[in-house]
Amino acid sequence: MKSKGIENPGVPDTGTLSGQLLAGKKIVITRRAEQAETFAQRLAELGADVLEVPTIKITEPTEKMGLVDALLELNSYEWLVFTSANGVTAFFELFFRRFQDLRDIGGAHIAAVGPATAAKIRELHLQVDLQPDEFIGKKIAEAFKKYQDIENVKVCLLRAEAANRDLPLALEEMGAIVDDIPVYCTVAETEDRTGDAARMLESGADWLTFTSGSTVEHFHARFDLPALLKKFPQLKMASIGPETTKAIAALGLKPTLEAKEHTTDGLISALLKSAKA
Repeated sequence: MKSKGIENPGVPDTGTLSGQLLAGKKIVITRRAEQAETFAQRLAELGADVLEVPTIKITEPTEKMGLVDALLELNSYEWLVFTSANGVTAFFELFFRRFQDLRDIGGAHIAAVGPATAAKIRELHLQVDLQPDEFIGKKIAEAFKKYQDIENVKVCLLRAEAANRDLPLALEEMGAIVDDIPVYCTVAETEDRTGDAARMLESGADWLTFTSGSTVEHFHARFDLPALLKKFPQLKMASIGPETTKAIAALGLKPTLEAKEHTTDGLISALLKSAKA
């Protein structure tokens, strides 16, 4: 499958915009601090007043034996599957603690869910063999099926601890032998280093942006999302995609918009479309 690349043609070049389409809009970013810089910069270039309120941070998985076994058996897998840039970073940090040579990764094919994940893999000069177009478990499994018959194919799924089970179940339904290996753990971020969380609680905002189910869950645990929406009726929610929307729906809520392209670029496109409406 041909890679779609990193850039989203639906997002205008913020450096050449004649007007700041998000001027005066206070937009909250909830993704972890290390990943927020580019997203925040693009929103700011469009005129937004950006509040960085990270709700998650990444730690090593609590259960490591599965990963230890997977590292010892890398040559037995036909596919290594990464579902996030965080997963790529976490896996290779652990990989290079044990191995000195990237060639020790073996001859497995590599699948990357999403352009950011694919870009992170390519930074290591590794080829991405499959990049599913959609971020939904069954759609990812169908992309594999189009690429090859996965009956009895051994797949190593490298992702977050306690992640949604839809993807491994969908692959197993198609006959794959799946090892679902946690390479990192998402935990709550509670520090307010910039004071932006306090600003949000004091005067609200126009938009809350959520880029994963875990950002929704940890934001709610920290701030009580339904109560915050009740306190600030003008506050709207923007979801990056279906899995994030599911987490919002689990709270009995519905996002104002969901990005068609499930990336931060797609989220910006959706916000711009809303601003023009």
